[in-house]
Amino acid sequence: MHIHVLRDDMEAKYWLEPQVELAENSGFKEHELRKIQKYVEKYAAKFKEQYRQHIGKRIDD
Repeated sequence: MHIHVLRDDMEAKYWLEPQVELAENSGFKEHELRKIQKYVEKYAAKFKEQYRQHIGKRIDD
């Protein structure tokens, strides 16, 4: 499971499992990535729960 973080023409991909980890970066500076990772870590459980709810709705339809 992963998320994408987008801003302007930049993009970063973070794995949420088994732990939060940067997978790819296109354009973000190192200090921005550190800040983004802190947010991803803080909200990882919520991202995963919302993903499961979204997929569950699609599967149940």
